[in-house]
Amino acid sequence: MTTPCERRRDARLPLDRPVKVQCLHTGRYLAGHTFNLSASGALVEIEHPSLMIPGQRIKVGVAQTKQNVILQSEEMADATVVRSMGHRGRQTVAVMFDHRQELAATG
Repeated sequence: MTTPCERRRDARLPLDRPVKVQCLHTGRYLAGHTFNLSASGALVEIEHPSLMIPGQRIKVGVAQTKQNVILQSEEMADATVVRSMGHRGRQTVAVMFDHRQELAATG
């Protein structure tokens, strides 16, 4: 159960995995990695200085393992940027998935 101050719908797992983010407005793909992941969202660091803004529509693909970094477009989930903060040519972005995602076992 979440408290009134808790924004997350699902517990997050600390997980460092490669991630690919596509901006739906520009079509551009950006590389990064996850800090944590849940069935309903993720916190990711993107290796690009241009800030994403809250409300921005994106697609997110998370690699199942650190070695499996090639993702197909059908493996990407529709999502919305919830928060974004830039730092040192990178940005940390909190995203909420449109639909709950099935989380594979970590490995």
